[in-house]
Amino acid sequence: MIFLSLVLVITTALLCYAGYIFLIVDRRQESSMLSDADLFHAIDDKNYDFELPEEIDEYEELRESQPGDKRALPMALLKRAMADIPRIEQLERDHPRMARLFQKGLLPFGIWEQLVDAEAMMDTEVHSVQSEAEKLQKGWGQGIFSQAYQMLRQKREEEVRSQQMQRDAAVLTMEFTKPSGGVVKVQADGRKVTQQTPLGIRKESADMEVTFKSEVNCELVTGSGDEQRQFCCKISELVLDPEQEKQWKQLGQDASGLRLQVKFVRRTHGVKAGFAIADIRATIPSAPTVIAAPTSPTKAAAA
Repeated sequence: MIFLSLVLVITTALLCYAGYIFLIVDRRQESSMLSDADLFHAIDDKNYDFELPEEIDEYEELRESQPGDKRALPMALLKRAMADIPRIEQLERDHPRMARLFQKGLLPFGIWEQLVDAEAMMDTEVHSVQSEAEKLQKGWGQGIFSQAYQMLRQKREEEVRSQQMQRDAAVLTMEFTKPSGGVVKVQADGRKVTQQTPLGIRKESADMEVTFKSEVNCELVTGSGDEQRQFCCKISELVLDPEQEKQWKQLGQDASGLRLQVKFVRRTHGVKAGFAIADIRATIPSAPTVIAAPTSPTKAAAA
């Protein structure tokens, strides 16, 4: 009897302690949520009155026009399921927080009603997709969204890799202006350009020839979008030795600008010797080149 009483006391104490901890954590989470100003700004932009994906109509049209296509229909249905997933994820992510705000009277009823309607709409859509999958292949109904999730995850990973490659990518454009006025453009590509980074000359530029004397303008662009950076250097007169078969030249001497080490290989001889570019190595500073905006005639006159 004493033992049972002791067990009862310990159990009661543990339950009380667990309830206390849960209450404290719950209140802390609630306090943190209510003090988050960004949350309430985000609520103003919430809109769950979204439309179903166009992939639904595409599947229905395909089913009517090609009802016996055992390859195209499953692929169209998978595409439809993949298009559903972002909406499902949004609702699953937002529901717990929106429910708590609604219970506290902090969420406008209109937004909560939109959320509930959207969830009902997506539930109907999920069941419809599963039903169609089951018709196409017995047992597929329970697995179609798992398969769609895997395909969507692979697609997202590929997009992330592609974006990373774009951020790391660099394109160099070199314009050699002949004394006669003709321009030869050479382009090369690289990745993660820092110090003495080799660049690959594009196939269409590999056969280009420059004269032994020219003016050179170089521009290196790295990254994309908001992370795009531009580096430049200019050489008013580049002179190559017509007697040398191979020679390295540094284009750009300023440590705060773009610097290039370029290997020229002589292609033709004589007074009008021509050179091809065999190798390029780039060095960029920590900050991009700042290009001054051209001064308008009006401002120049005022100055």
